[in-house]
Amino acid sequence: MATEKLLTGYAPSLCSALHGFVAANTLSIYNIHYYIKKIPPGVSDRADWSAKHRWVHPLLILAGGLLSLFCLFFLPLKVIAVSVGLGLLSLGYSLPVLPFPQKKRLKDWGILKLILLSLVWTCVTVLMPMFDYGKSFRAYEVEFLLRFVLMLPLCIAFDIRDMETDRENSIYTLPNAIGLQASFRLMDACLVVFCALAVWQYLRYPIVSRLVGGFVITLCTKAMLLLSRKVNTDVFYLLCVDGMMFLYAAFILLA
Repeated sequence: MATEKLLTGYAPSLCSALHGFVAANTLSIYNIHYYIKKIPPGVSDRADWSAKHRWVHPLLILAGGLLSLFCLFFLPLKVIAVSVGLGLLSLGYSLPVLPFPQKKRLKDWGILKLILLSLVWTCVTVLMPMFDYGKSFRAYEVEFLLRFVLMLPLCIAFDIRDMETDRENSIYTLPNAIGLQASFRLMDACLVVFCALAVWQYLRYPIVSRLVGGFVITLCTKAMLLLSRKVNTDVFYLLCVDGMMFLYAAFILLA
């Protein structure tokens, strides 16, 4: 919706085929991920709840699939083509489909996992709205870069949280590969690049609220990343760290 406001100049309606399609597939993918995931008891409250209520996941997967199928008939061919590729990447993230003896899932390839998550989220929130409105990517590539660069430090923060678990499973994520301090410096560098991109976007599309929002999001994200060094709960990461994506959109939509 934030992308759509940039494309059209006004906030879009909440109810649309594209929004329903994205929400439905997100519902299905996340529940597929948790349904097939084998997590030892006690890792997190969320995982324990998932293990005790496994019957919920197939129902939500079915609900998401049906809504997705319905919305599909109202979307242009370009959006459908992009969604097929993104869907395969998302399924390959959790499903053991790769032809390798050990690392059969995309998430098992540590640094690739970071790039993949950032890229899929960026394509869903930027490319799909562009194609839905028939806009050229070359006119809005800065927004694509902004989203990608914002997502990177958030993903790195999650990888830092999971360092021990990933190491035990031989998943060499970026923090395991370069160390904690280098990871923190890289997150700071991403935020600096994000600010620079926000200025570049303002020079192309002089919308003051987006520029101010970019700087505010940078400060909020930095604050959450600092807090993440001390707070390691599911609620904090899902509400506050992941919440930076929602806050970014909220600034744009409410401005």
